[in-house]
Amino acid sequence: MPTSEDYIYSPDKPNPGPPYLTETNLAKDKYKKPEELLQNPDAIVIGSGIGGMGIASILAQKKGYKVLLLEAGPVPGGSTHCYELGGFEWNSGIDSIGDMDPTVGRGLYRPTIDYLTGGKLQWAKMPEVHETCCFGDEIYQWYSSEQKNIEWVEKRFPGQGDIRKYYRLEESVEWWAWAWAVTKLLPDWIPEFIRNLFYVGFGGNWRKYMLQKTKDVFCNVLGFSEKLAAVYSYMYGNHGRTPAYSPFAFHAVNLFHYRYGAYYPVGGPGQIPECIVPIIEKAGGQVAVSCPVDKILVEDNRAVGVRLEDGREVRCNLVISNASAYTTFMQLLDREVSERHGYPEKFTQIGPSPAHLYLFLGYNEAIELPQQIIWHMPTYPGINQYDLDALDSVYKEKIEFEGMGGYLFSPSARDPVFSQRYPNKSTVIVLAEAPAHFVKKYREDPKFKQQFESEVGDNLEKIVCRHMPQLKGKKPDFKRVGVPMGCNIRAWEGCSLGLEPSGERFVYHTHWLRPKTKIKGLYLTGQDAFSAGFCGAMLSARLCYSAMTGNWWFMLKKSP
Repeated sequence: MPTSEDYIYSPDKPNPGPPYLTETNLAKDKYKKPEELLQNPDAIVIGSGIGGMGIASILAQKKGYKVLLLEAGPVPGGSTHCYELGGFEWNSGIDSIGDMDPTVGRGLYRPTIDYLTGGKLQWAKMPEVHETCCFGDEIYQWYSSEQKNIEWVEKRFPGQGDIRKYYRLEESVEWWAWAWAVTKLLPDWIPEFIRNLFYVGFGGNWRKYMLQKTKDVFCNVLGFSEKLAAVYSYMYGNHGRTPAYSPFAFHAVNLFHYRYGAYYPVGGPGQIPECIVPIIEKAGGQVAVSCPVDKILVEDNRAVGVRLEDGREVRCNLVISNASAYTTFMQLLDREVSERHGYPEKFTQIGPSPAHLYLFLGYNEAIELPQQIIWHMPTYPGINQYDLDALDSVYKEKIEFEGMGGYLFSPSARDPVFSQRYPNKSTVIVLAEAPAHFVKKYREDPKFKQQFESEVGDNLEKIVCRHMPQLKGKKPDFKRVGVPMGCNIRAWEGCSLGLEPSGERFVYHTHWLRPKTKIKGLYLTGQDAFSAGFCGAMLSARLCYSAMTGNWWFMLKKSP
């Protein structure tokens, strides 16, 4: 049987897939807007994020379908594509993925990505200490081992909470998520109140703790001190809500995702579409970039094709949207169709996830930088450095950039073949949340945009030099600051994670946020159809195929 070593990249393993993207083999040079579109496709997929590419790959392999995959941007990939700017490569969404060793943990995600890419993609495991978080001068290391994390917590926080009970609860929350997934596959002929009764009866700790806040559970259920609760909440940036407001269950499964470490795609995130696109094309499909969709065509409550913004139409009775729930139901459908099915009302009850701002720093020299992700928590005078809710409020509501936090990583350090692809270059990316009013002001107010770019750039660069002292005194050869940072430039209010990953979303909205829509022949894939992030969007492709075919086992088994 395969062991963990079989799933981890080593330099002596040759690249099984297509050639890597390099500074002389750029993705943006490989794709052009097609003069002619595939006619009479078996399926149309809108959007080439991993949810869209994933379902296209599955349909090509399982059904031999000729899929027309339409992408609004100049290169495919969604969160997997990379920006190629200033002679450097910049990630648009992927920086750290867990669960890429199927011999431990969920064991679900690696078989899925291997299937979607035809086994042509390799993954490099990051160091044993795969993340650190910094609260002022206090630094905490996160290991790729539950036991090692328990040991340092019990040593540094003696008597300040039942850490072992936390890990048992984390496992229980994760296990009960199966019922939530099944609710998304239950057929339409089962009334929604029956589906909800099933979810209430079998949702277990997943559903229960979706309705309880992270801070409350840490402090009142597990007996954590406020300091330890804050330390275990450092990853709140992964879902966009501070511990007083985030659902404990979603926070817990985020931590569970990295229980056995973090991984990075060898050759960078851009290698993912490089592996998937040939599978789609081999079956006779087409990946058409710079082809934004204007409308999904609906006749007699059946999807019958799409109209592009340039006026071209392609007819097909199977349309799958990876363009997000909001874009699909509020922009791509005619208003009359959307209102008839009650979609506008849904979006008065749930909002978008936060957007993200970014700082790119590129250096024309090879610099040895840390592989770890570094979380730098915000710090403001007069506020307890462990009061994440108060600190986050100062940053977002008072718009005080000096003291802001950031999420730092070096793509050039994380990719083991980066030096082959971009010799004598080094890169650093810093991300931070950006609420909707940041995005609006940045787009509409030139004065704010100038202030934003100057102050955010300066403050985040200081954080970089603090945690990466190798860069002190070095002037970057490329620097860019902006908002929003994300793979979908058309996203609702610039959001990065689709609809907000609130407890309400996973409890009360789960019955309509699923692959099968109220319009015949129209399906939803991507983050909103399942869960936020790369892995949630990736699994949505399997869920979508199961919903289309009635093959539940395809979704529920570990390997497709």
